[in-house]
Amino acid sequence: MKIWKRLPADHIFLDHALADKDALLRFLANAFARQGIVRDAEALYQGLLDRERAMSTGIGNGLALPHTANGEAAMESLMLVRLARPMEYTSLDRLPVDVVIALVVPAGDQSLHLRLLAALSRICREPGFMDMVRRAS
Repeated sequence: MKIWKRLPADHIFLDHALADKDALLRFLANAFARQGIVRDAEALYQGLLDRERAMSTGIGNGLALPHTANGEAAMESLMLVRLARPMEYTSLDRLPVDVVIALVVPAGDQSLHLRLLAALSRICREPGFMDMVRRAS
């Protein structure tokens, strides 16, 4: 599975200043809507927020993988946000988050959803990957 094919340049935001997790989730929902992935940014925000309420998507090492399924999404889509300042995210390792990779998948395709999360997790554990994201210009 080629993750980079699902992450076009206009879905990458470097050194973005956001105040907190709520602002981040709203930014992501609005960005997915601006890109035409969904029409209803508020519904997408609620999906991302519901997932965070169930369990934090902050998986450790400064990384969060917020994700949700959405009935308006015709295909899977990713966004990457490198934060200007690390933020509290209630991550599993209790450390702040500075890199966020968000995923939206079509509703009803749980297999794709799980495969993409697994692929993202694998690539983010590759030696040097997180350093590369943190240094990218």
